[in-house]
Amino acid sequence: MKWIIQNYLFRLLIFVPVILITGCILHNNVFYTPDIVLKKDGQPCISIPANEDFFMRKKEFSILSLYVFQRRVGYLWKKNFHDYKKPYYVKNQQCLYFNYRFKTNILYSISFFSTEKGNDESQKSTNKNWTRDMRIIKKPDGMLQLLLDDEARDYS
Repeated sequence: MKWIIQNYLFRLLIFVPVILITGCILHNNVFYTPDIVLKKDGQPCISIPANEDFFMRKKEFSILSLYVFQRRVGYLWKKNFHDYKKPYYVKNQQCLYFNYRFKTNILYSISFFSTEKGNDESQKSTNKNWTRDMRIIKKPDGMLQLLLDDEARDYS
């Protein structure tokens, strides 16, 4: 019986740190989901969700880069904001400036990287990788509709 308990404790001492370490490493690869809505002009408004400013501190986010990607084609548009003299700051729910004209019936992957304003880019805790799939379709009545994630990927 004593041997079983010792064996169990030994395994616990080995596996718990391994699980904790891999959990911390995997945490850095988490993708966050931005809000996307269709504006009146038929173009998407892509923004950081309201819940990112949980305590309503009116904090700003530094946008480090923006990407528009299409599968089987590659990057359609990308913009980096690494020039510290011209930072790009937004608040949550503010439309990001994607200087790209989105077309109907194309599956896009949208992504951007942000950090909280005032934090060093190397401070991993506030760096976030935002990504989402979207497609704009024209319905039979001529109205545009935004499809997101699985619905956008499965549309045919």
